[in-house]
Amino acid sequence: MNFQEITSFYSWRPDGVAFDGKNKHCVFLEFTRTMDSVTSSEEGDWMERKELEKNVRYGMHIYFINHLSALHGRPWNCTQANFTVGAWGSLKQTQFQDRLRLLGVTNSTARDKIRVLTVSKTLALLDIIRKLITSPFCVAPSGLLALFRRNWPTRKRQHSNSSKKSPAHSVGW
Repeated sequence: MNFQEITSFYSWRPDGVAFDGKNKHCVFLEFTRTMDSVTSSEEGDWMERKELEKNVRYGMHIYFINHLSALHGRPWNCTQANFTVGAWGSLKQTQFQDRLRLLGVTNSTARDKIRVLTVSKTLALLDIIRKLITSPFCVAPSGLLALFRRNWPTRKRQHSNSSKKSPAHSVGW
C-alpha cells in the first residue's frame, strides 16, 4: 500500500457501527439518501449503484477486521448494512427489512414501523428543503429562522421548580 491508500483507508468511516459481543459480530452501518429513479440503467438501478459504491468503500475495512481478528485467534464476523432511501421516499422494502433483521429487530411490526417512519421523515425533510428552495433568499435572517421554526418539529422545554437539575434527555432543543 502506498501513502495515499493508507491515508484514504483511515479517512473513510462508516456512519455507525453495531457490536454483538456475545456472538462476536460487528456491523458497519451506512445511511444514504440518493435520487430516486423509476427506470434502471446499464449500471443498475439507483439503489444498486449506491449500495455497490458503499460496499466497495468499506470492503477493505471489513476484510481487515475479519482477517486481523482471526490472526489473533479471536475471530469476529464483520459485515455491512446499508440503509438507502431515495430522496422522494422510495426504498426497497425487502432489503430494508432484511437489514433490520440483521441488527436484531425480529418483530415484523417493529420493522414495518421503522420503515414507515423512515419514509415519512425523508418526505418531511424533502418538504423543508423544497420550502427553503422556493423561499426568497433576500429574507432577513429572522425571517429564515421563522421559516425553520414553523416547519421543524420542536419540543417544549421542561422546567422544574426544584433545585435539582433535570436530566439532559428531558430538555428540548
